[in-house]
Amino acid sequence: MRILIVGAQKAGNVWLRCLLAEAYDLRILSHKEKPEKPPGLHTFKEWVAMGGFPDGTIIHQHYSYSPELADAVSSVPAHIVTIVRDPYDLFVSYYYAVQHRRGRLERRGTGFQRDLLIEKPLDHPDVLQYLQEGGERQHMTLPLGWMKSGRTAVIRYEDLHRDTNAALARLVQSLEPVPEQTLERTVEACSVENMKKMEVVRPHHIRAAKVGESRERLDEAHLAVFRKRYANLIRDLGYEV
Repeated sequence: MRILIVGAQKAGNVWLRCLLAEAYDLRILSHKEKPEKPPGLHTFKEWVAMGGFPDGTIIHQHYSYSPELADAVSSVPAHIVTIVRDPYDLFVSYYYAVQHRRGRLERRGTGFQRDLLIEKPLDHPDVLQYLQEGGERQHMTLPLGWMKSGRTAVIRYEDLHRDTNAALARLVQSLEPVPEQTLERTVEACSVENMKKMEVVRPHHIRAAKVGESRERLDEAHLAVFRKRYANLIRDLGYEV
């Protein structure tokens, strides 16, 4: 069995990866074992051809949907799973994650839209500019493309948070059923505390692991930009604007 998780950054990919790896006894491929950049159909197919996706493994990547890529994954064969998260919460989580990129920015220089966020308060004008200029669009179009394709199993971060056992049980039914006792052990093994100790989880990657944090962090200025720039995408993903 092989599983490819495709989701937006900070959507809960690492948590889902841990859960599925434990449930199916899969080895999590390290960062060095993943396909080389730039991400896409060519590098994925080349990676597979070189034996990079062996049976019994799982990875997560931030691939945008294309029929050709979905076909390539299916031909491996591998299951595709997408995790979807409230766009407001995802943005807050991404904002804090980007703050740890300051060292990389100093070493490599600027060049990414997200660099506007580094070392700026959440209510800084540059943060609002990032939102106004469509900085969060990719985080919404990526999962939406996979959802609309019908080529992936979909799970919501909020459902996992609300009742991990029940949400995971529904998901595995669309992949390969897993005994209830196995799921119980899986959920315990992938607690926040345990994941922070895992070598395959980068330092600082797991922060709050909360639902609804955006309601505590975002003010009306942020919400106004979300409504103006992303309303249709938010609704299409199944969330309230």
